Amino acid sequence: MITRRNTSVFPASLLLVALTLISVVPNTGFRSPPRYDGAGYAVLGWSLSEGLGYREGSHPASPPHTHFPPVYPLVLAGLYRIGGTSFVAAHALSVAFTVAATVAFWCWFRRIYSFRIAILLGSALAINWTWGRTGGSIQSEPLYCLLSALALLAARGPNANRMRRGLLLGFLFAASVLTRHVGVCLATAIVLDMLLRRRVALAVVTLITTSVCLVPWLAWLHRVGRGSQASLFEFDGLLSLLGHQLLFYTRRMPDQLLGPFVEIATVYVNRPLVATLFTGGAVAFTAIVARGWWRTLHFPGRRLAGLVPFCTLLLLLAWPFTEAGRFLIPLVPFLLVGALEGFSGLFRRLRLRHPRRRAAWLILILSLPYPVYAIATRRAEAQRSTHRDFDAACAWITHHGTTPGPILTHYPADLFWQTGRKAMETGTQDPRSIRRLIDQYGVAYLLVDENPFTNAPADPLSRFIVSQSDCVRLAWGPQGAVSVYRVIAPAHEGQAESASPSRAMP
Repeated sequence: MITRRNTSVFPASLLLVALTLISVVPNTGFRSPPRYDGAGYAVLGWSLSEGLGYREGSHPASPPHTHFPPVYPLVLAGLYRIGGTSFVAAHALSVAFTVAATVAFWCWFRRIYSFRIAILLGSALAINWTWGRTGGSIQSEPLYCLLSALALLAARGPNANRMRRGLLLGFLFAASVLTRHVGVCLATAIVLDMLLRRRVALAVVTLITTSVCLVPWLAWLHRVGRGSQASLFEFDGLLSLLGHQLLFYTRRMPDQLLGPFVEIATVYVNRPLVATLFTGGAVAFTAIVARGWWRTLHFPGRRLAGLVPFCTLLLLLAWPFTEAGRFLIPLVPFLLVGALEGFSGLFRRLRLRHPRRRAAWLILILSLPYPVYAIATRRAEAQRSTHRDFDAACAWITHHGTTPGPILTHYPADLFWQTGRKAMETGTQDPRSIRRLIDQYGVAYLLVDENPFTNAPADPLSRFIVSQSDCVRLAWGPQGAVSVYRVIAPAHEGQAESASPSRAMP
């Protein structure tokens, strides 16, 4: 029996690698520039590779950066040093991280379930639509998911040599936190599990190692003294926020496994009855998953499958932003385990034979339709086409924007990569403050993007243009909701700057 299992590992791994590639590669635009947060990470990586330090190289003043933690930018900087600033290489690196993360989570599934159940869960993870959609993106999620899986595997390694395992775990914890700050929740869950298993010495070594590794980042935050993510917490109206976030994540958790059906019904379909019905279904599905997580807490070998999502959701419910459900992507493996345990418990009550195996097959079957549909209809390509107007505006600035000076826009890092021009975010709704910013830096153009994503807030530059129409002139557009305005009123002398990179990713 053991020999058969061991000989099945290699072909099973190849199967999962193949499924992951089939899911991720068609969803990846390898020549697409980084977008939104990904563009911010890419700029930080470029700044590090150019020797500018951990600074926002797209900004005219290149201020020190404190919002994004540094590990993923450092990885990108290393990639740029080796092969140049290539979009293709950055996307391919994310694909490699996602493939490795899938195999690593499958190894974790094998530790807590039988080989057959583990391969079914691993297959459901490999074809998961959110896993595939973000698996090749220039974002921190692929690397963070890999580090999460490695931390889970290291947490349940052999008991011998606690010092070495504590050092390894501490390093993985710190790397996770410095890739995405939500890694604090992963570390908290694993340390809590150690204490419940009375592994106090291991927990102490791990925490000391983690703390030592985090000291440079904490010192940097203290030195800069502004812009950290901790400043985004809002305590006013916290109860209202908790209720809103609870409803949001209740709706999004089934979508992470099945497809964005609840999101479509509650956001895009303007019918209250439809929204109510789908919300009810989401509540039922989420209750089954939560019940499954609760069940894992009663089995020490599976306890982390429940502790990690519970600790993470405690933070997400209090966090004032949702990122359209993106924060749930690292929880997809835990959602699979929760669904498995929840449905198997339900099947057990119905007295069905092999309840866990039936639940695993059900999850795999339910996970399959939307990824197949998305790949067949090229949904990822359609999503990328929504940036067409923004990209056209950037192309106009590159070829026809002859006025020297930086650009003011809501997404400066995105513009920087496509134009080579320094850019800034408005950061305010007040037209007078925007005017002062224009004068201070000698801003040459304003790029207005009204609808970058669903339910996006109004671009503050639109209000400025209406109230200060005498100092700007339409230079390009309107092209959909994107337009470029040239600043025609004189700015203060000596502030203009339009330094460009050695060329953005080709």
